[in-house]
Amino acid sequence: MSSSYVEIKSHIQLLIGNGRLAANHKLPAERELAEQLQVTRITLRDGLNRLEGEGLVYRQNRRGWFVAPNRFVMNPTQKVNFNSMARQQGFRATTKVLGVRKLTVRHDIYSAFNATKSTRYFEIRRVRYLDQRPVMVEESYLSSECFPELSDFDLSGSITEILQDNYRVNITHERCNIQVANLELQYAEPLGIHAGAPGLRILRLRYDSAEYLIDYNIEYWLPHAIEMEVATG
Repeated sequence: MSSSYVEIKSHIQLLIGNGRLAANHKLPAERELAEQLQVTRITLRDGLNRLEGEGLVYRQNRRGWFVAPNRFVMNPTQKVNFNSMARQQGFRATTKVLGVRKLTVRHDIYSAFNATKSTRYFEIRRVRYLDQRPVMVEESYLSSECFPELSDFDLSGSITEILQDNYRVNITHERCNIQVANLELQYAEPLGIHAGAPGLRILRLRYDSAEYLIDYNIEYWLPHAIEMEVATG
């Protein structure tokens, strides 16, 4: 481990430890940090990239570097409610709707529903935030026949609660697939990172008690914003 990296890490930790910088606060500009530490900007950026991998800082395009908050902890073996889990972990969760449209879908989606190619679905694209930081882009696919007028509701809230309160549908369990993926522009841009940057792709198949697929849900996460925790025994 290089001495420059140790100095960069110690300096950032000192800024955080003495209270000058809190979670999601912006670090000084790269030029200023490089001058303070007497290193080149290339060396500084390499050190900051390594610190991002450790979850100490994060970068947003055209905005700079920020102090990373605690990671969102998820147990992939349990049914997930983003808003309630965020509250339990001390985050303020918000959601921005990017778009809603009714369409036919690709083979992997309609086959998961055991439907035909001509079946139409609502596609709901949203960005999920923790303490105003965008951490995840979500795509949800739900049957427009089963849930007519779904697009008329406020979809910046909980879709799970909308289904419960207005359609008497309860999601009881999920099947989950997690993969590392390079994020395409449509997912990277809302998260403030470059297209092709690594991220986490989580596919959730969300079912009711009768094993009927309700929501085909795909999440694209900033990789350093989340961690998985599984209890065994």
